[in-house]
Amino acid sequence: MRHYLVLLVSGFICIQSDVRAASTDLVTIVFGSCARQDRPAPIWATMASNKPLMTVLLGDNIYADTKDMELMRAKYQMLASNLGFQSLRKSSPIMAVWDDHDYGMDDAGANYPQREASKKIILDFFEEPEKSARRSQAGGIYTSRVLGQEGKRIQIILLDTRYSRSDLKKAPGGSQTGYIPDSSSNAAMLSPEQWIWLEEQLKQPAEVRLIGSSIQVVSEDHRFEKWANMPAERSRLFETIRKSGANGVVILSGDRHLGEISSMDAGLGYPLVDITASGINQASPTYRNAEVNKHRLAAMPWGNHFGVVRVDWSRADPLIRLELRDEDNDVAVSHRIPLSALKPRGKVKSGVPSPSVNLADGETSPETARGMVGKRVSVRFRVASAGKSKDGVRIFLNSSQDFRGGDNLAIVLELKGLEAGLKKKGILSPQNDLTGQVIRVTGIVSTFRDAPQIIVANSDDFEWIR
Repeated sequence: MRHYLVLLVSGFICIQSDVRAASTDLVTIVFGSCARQDRPAPIWATMASNKPLMTVLLGDNIYADTKDMELMRAKYQMLASNLGFQSLRKSSPIMAVWDDHDYGMDDAGANYPQREASKKIILDFFEEPEKSARRSQAGGIYTSRVLGQEGKRIQIILLDTRYSRSDLKKAPGGSQTGYIPDSSSNAAMLSPEQWIWLEEQLKQPAEVRLIGSSIQVVSEDHRFEKWANMPAERSRLFETIRKSGANGVVILSGDRHLGEISSMDAGLGYPLVDITASGINQASPTYRNAEVNKHRLAAMPWGNHFGVVRVDWSRADPLIRLELRDEDNDVAVSHRIPLSALKPRGKVKSGVPSPSVNLADGETSPETARGMVGKRVSVRFRVASAGKSKDGVRIFLNSSQDFRGGDNLAIVLELKGLEAGLKKKGILSPQNDLTGQVIRVTGIVSTFRDAPQIIVANSDDFEWIR
C-alpha cells in the first residue's frame, strides 16, 4: 500500500524535482523563522551542521520594517555577511518566503505600499532565476518543489500569506488586545490565483508534502496573527486539502517567537499537525510558561531554536520525525508520526469544515462562536456529524466529524420543546436528516465539560437552510 505525506510551506513556482533525496533512506529538512540581522545567530551554523537536503525559511528572515528599499537591501546584506548563514547557504539549497517584517511592515498585508519593490528584493537576495514564474505570477511569491524520486518524493509547498491578505479585524480595547476573527466575505488570506495554484500543486504526485505557512494554521487561542483570524479562509484551506485527496499533510509555521507542535481534526480523515519553529534568534532567552493552546502536543516556549523534519524511508511504514532543536543542536521537542497515521480513516464527508457556507450579516462561524462563551450568537455551518443521547431526548449536531475534538461546536437540540416545530420544518429524523446540511442556530454559547455548545429549546432559534 502506498502512503502519502503532505507538508505545506508558503511560496510559489512550477514543480521542480531534485533527485538527490533518492540517494538515502533518511532525509533531513531544516526550517525556521524570525532572525534579526543585527543580532548574533549561532543557529544558522547549527542548522548547516545537520547537512539538510533542503532549508526552508518561513519569513522574518530579516527585520526590515521600512518603506525605504535601500535600507531593506542593506539589512539583507547584513544577513548575507553572517558567517553562519554563509555556511548554511553553502551546505543546502534554500526555499524562502516572507512574513511581515521582511515583507516590510509589522502585521502588513495587501495594504503595504512597497510590496512590488520588496518582492524584487527578496527574490534577488535568494537568487531566484530571472525567468522564474515567481517574478511574474499574480498574487505573491508562493512556490513549490518536489525532492526525490518516485516512492520517496517530498513536496514542499510555500504559501504567501502577505501579498494579498486583507486587513485584520482589531479587537476592541487598543493595540495590545490583538485581533479577533473576521467572518466577513471580504476577509482574504490568499489571492484567487494562489488558491487555484494550490489546488493544482496538491494534485501533483508525492509521498510526503510539507506545507509552509508563515503564520500558524492550527493554533487559535492567542490574540496574534493566525489563520483562525479568518475562519472562512482557514476552512477553505482544509477543504482544499481534503478535496485534493492528498494524504500525510504536515504544516510548517513560524512568526510567534516560540516553538510548539499542535494537532487538530481539520476534516481530513487524519490529524492535521502544525509544527512551529520561530526563534532563530528572537525567542525568549529566559524561562516562560507556555501560552494557552488547546491543540498543543508539545511546547518550547523559550530558547532559540529551529525545526527539523526527518523522513525515514527504510521502514515498511515510513516514519516522519518532527523536532525542535536548540543552539547546541540538542532536541528540545520531538514528535513521531508513522506515514500510515496520516491517511484518511473511512469516508471523509464533504463540508467538514466547509468553505461553501457563506455567512450573512450578524452571523458567525463555529470557529468564532467557540470563543464567545456566555454570549448570544447566530451561527451558521454545515453539520459534520450527529448523535443522540442515550435517553433519546437530545440530538447533537456537530461542526466537526470528531465530536470530542477541540475544534468542535455542538448544537444540542432539546427534542421535548422542539419536536413539533421540527416536524413543521420537514425534519422527521434530525440525526439523519441534518447530517451534511447547513443550519442556522441562535443561542447562548455555554460549555459542558469545557466543550462549547449551544442549547436550543425553541424552534424559532433553529433554521434548516435548504
